Amino acid sequence: MNYFEEYSHSIVRRISSFAYDFRVESNGAAVCECVTDTFVRITGYAFEEISTYERWLSFIHYADHSIFTKQRDCLLSGQPNISEFRIITKQGEIRWLRNYAHPVWGKTQGRVIRIYGSVQDITSQKRDEDYINESESGYYTLLKIVNVAV
Repeated sequence: MNYFEEYSHSIVRRISSFAYDFRVESNGAAVCECVTDTFVRITGYAFEEISTYERWLSFIHYADHSIFTKQRDCLLSGQPNISEFRIITKQGEIRWLRNYAHPVWGKTQGRVIRIYGSVQDITSQKRDEDYINESESGYYTLLKIVNVAV
């Protein structure tokens, strides 16, 4: 690995959980050409198991399929997109991801030819938000009880 590649990988590891690169075929099919090694640690899936868009969709939480599909449609229209959705890891754990995706428009092809992205694992953040929301809800319920008693 040359200096630039090593430097790039170092930056990606610090700012995201993993990064990916899809090639988009003329028929709109997306083929994953690479993911960083942290993808396996987070999802449990090997690169060979996720080589197409359809395979990625298979580990997206069923309730979030529409979010993932809308993101794909947005990207294929040439617009960058940021989406949050849940995945089900190979081990059966639910994790929240924030996906920053950027399409590359091929002028000669007149369509999107690549999609680059970086993904953050935001599971801890979502759990913290849930805890805060539950705490606030409990606090407001307690205040209502106290106000009624007074």
